[in-house]
Parts: sequence; structure tokens; C-alpha cells
Amino acid sequence: MKGHNPMILEEPLSTDVYTAINNRRAIREYTTEPITQEVLDRVVSAALEAPSAFNLQLRDVVVVRDPEVKQALTDSSQQPQFAAADTVLVFVARAEAVPDDAAEILPADYLASVEKIKAAASPAALRENALKDAMLAAGFALVAASAEGLATSPTTGWDEEKVKEIIGLGGREDRAIGLVVAMGHPAATAKHPGRQASRRVEERYS
Repeated sequence: MKGHNPMILEEPLSTDVYTAINNRRAIREYTTEPITQEVLDRVVSAALEAPSAFNLQLRDVVVVRDPEVKQALTDSSQQPQFAAADTVLVFVARAEAVPDDAAEILPADYLASVEKIKAAASPAALRENALKDAMLAAGFALVAASAEGLATSPTTGWDEEKVKEIIGLGGREDRAIGLVVAMGHPAATAKHPGRQASRRVEERYS
């Protein structure tokens, strides 16, 4: 059974979690300063520490730094921040019952129970559940990036099949795209856009 994420670096992030959340904004303009490998590893490792259903980890984080691949993402979506960013993170949902390495993750008896549950799930349910895992990972990445002083632009305006083709998943019906995130050192600032207090509901809707 796999243990602690070996990529986790023990140094603390640059700020506390509440400050990181409150300071996070969608920024689409970046400087040319590169993200160091150490910082990138911390952000991606934090994303992969996100919880997942049954700990099956049915999500991948594709780290894109190649300028040609980033440009292809921009060309396919008309989202210029992808080409401008130092790094683009693509959060992929593994829309399958269990991953090939499930036996390395879960004890055999528990895995057998999980497989029975998953066998009853429809393809649509498998996709939905995996997308939830992918979005949890993306949320962790956004907070970690903010803690590192990085800017991010979480983006949903793209064609899933085109993104899958660009990252080597063309034709894979067992994979879906949760979120595409541009990331870099900020070259701009953004004001807090405001949040509606009415989005908090106590106990139940009336």
C-alpha cells in the first residue's frame, strides 16, 4: 500500500491557508519570471494530497510547460493566458471504476468491497465521481499556488476533446477534463469581486 506522497517537500508554504484563500484572484497576465521546480513540485504535491473517494485517486495533474503545447491550448480555446503562463495544470478525471494500481493503494479486502460498489455504477456516475476528485485537486492547487505568491486562472472555457487530444488523451472516453489552470508570477492585480452572503444556507432551504 502506498504511503506519503514522496514529492512532498517539508518546507512550509509562504503564508497561512486563510490568507492564501482570501488573496487568491483570477489573474491572466504573468511576468516572464519562471516558477522554480521546487515551488512547482510543492503546488502539484499539494494538489495530489486532496481527498478522493475511497482514496482511489481517480485524477491526474498534467503539468504543461512546453511553449508549443501551451500555445496549442490557447489556439484551441482562445484563452491567451495559457500561452502566457509559465505553467498550465490540466486536471484530468479518470472515469473508470478503479485504477490499474488500486491493489497498491487499498488493502485487498477493502478493494474487493469497493470493486463491488463500483461495478454497479453507470459510466455517467463514474465520470461524475472522477470529476469531483479532479476538482478537489484543482482547488487544493489554487490555494497552494496563492500561498506561494503565484497567480492562477482557473478556466472552463475550452473544448474537452481538443484539450484531451493536445495532452495525449485523444479518443479516451475513460478520461475527462475537470479544469485547466494557467499559473505564473502575476503581472497584474485584481480587486475582490465580491461574494454574496446569501450563498450560505443554514441547515436547509426554506
